[in-house]
Amino acid sequence: MASNMEIAMNPWEVQALDYQFSDEALPIQGGTSDAPRSTWPAMSDSVFYPGLYSGTGFDILAILLRVVNRPNPQFEIGAVDCSVALVLCDLEQPDQPIVYASDAFCDLTGYSQAEVLGHNCRFLQKPHPSAKGKSKSKPRHDKAAASQMRHALQRGAEIQLTVLNYRKDGHRFNNLISIIPVELDESGYRYAVGLLVEVE
Repeated sequence: MASNMEIAMNPWEVQALDYQFSDEALPIQGGTSDAPRSTWPAMSDSVFYPGLYSGTGFDILAILLRVVNRPNPQFEIGAVDCSVALVLCDLEQPDQPIVYASDAFCDLTGYSQAEVLGHNCRFLQKPHPSAKGKSKSKPRHDKAAASQMRHALQRGAEIQLTVLNYRKDGHRFNNLISIIPVELDESGYRYAVGLLVEVE
């Protein structure tokens, strides 16, 4: 027997279907340049965002697809999904600051997004000042790995290596980092995608 019952959508589903974008560009948090850094339209709704629901204006899902489907990969990154520890760094800005950090990155490192946005990733190479004395081991800095990463970015090359990093609480971890330069649109504006995995 067929039912005459109507299927009701959740309020957020209705809102998503009716969502309208404004014509304004969304600025990047902590940005210091007048250069356009994102082509995503600004939103007036703090709940629903384009792409991977990213309030930064970056379509993270599209970025991940671009990384996975990149031509001539220099190394295999394995399965990538939205739960990956990821940072997006702006290669056009001085000191190449982080402009996006995933929740998984924050979980891995112990830092909040507010603490990392606008900063270079090198802060992971030494313990946080508030963690002094909490770690039982003496801090070490891998200058060779830092130099390799810097030179790869200068050449626009991919690089994958294991580096010693520190969580906010001062504990060390071995970080298999994959850095892949990308251009997100036709403007040629350059970013670096960093994928982080803790390894033994």
